[in-house]
Amino acid sequence: MKQTFILLVAMMMLAPAVMWGQDSESLYRGWGAGFQVGVGGKVPTGSLGDDLKGCSLFTGGLAVENNRARLKIDLTYSQPSFKNDNPYAVYDDQGRNLQLNGTASVTSLDASCHLGYTVWRNGRVKVTPCVGVNFNRLNWDMNHIKWEADDQGEVKPQIDNVTDVHETSTSWIASMDIDIRLGGKFVSLGNGSCHYTSSVRVSPFITHAGYSNLSPSVKGNWIGITLSYTGLFRPNTR
Repeated sequence: MKQTFILLVAMMMLAPAVMWGQDSESLYRGWGAGFQVGVGGKVPTGSLGDDLKGCSLFTGGLAVENNRARLKIDLTYSQPSFKNDNPYAVYDDQGRNLQLNGTASVTSLDASCHLGYTVWRNGRVKVTPCVGVNFNRLNWDMNHIKWEADDQGEVKPQIDNVTDVHETSTSWIASMDIDIRLGGKFVSLGNGSCHYTSSVRVSPFITHAGYSNLSPSVKGNWIGITLSYTGLFRPNTR
């Protein structure tokens, strides 16, 4: 929570400091709708890093804008690999593993809803801090182990059965969208037309996650960055 507070204060302090640098072109006015698709990477901090490693990610989403305000919904897919082979810490009375991860990597799906406000625009560059809520689901296969003696009498682990397990977390997310405009053009839609703007978006982000069912429980932040192509459609009001 302390990190979140510091980040929000920094965003609020940034806004008045840079508004004077806004160029005469100003922000696009009125409503608009758009999309983004991209790639990136993220690394865990805190005890979250005891169970999982950093990884690459794929992201896509939709957004609605009105003047400087932005509402966006993003989906993210990644596969962080495990550091801990027995995250639920299930052992027999001799300390042998009774559960082991059945897959090398966990499937991680994130759905996030952000509210943003553009604090600065100069030429082709636009900066929009965003805060919101992120839902994360981890999913993987778990091997349940039993220890049995083979024909030579040597006790070895055997897979008894495999189950699908998952963990979820809902928490805050904060990001900074830095849009670099590539170009714009008017396109026809039905009986009317709209203005289409394409951009490259760089978005550093931080989101919290915690999983209390693991043993011991883990929590921390995912810190990452995405590089996306974005498109925005605005009605032609000329």
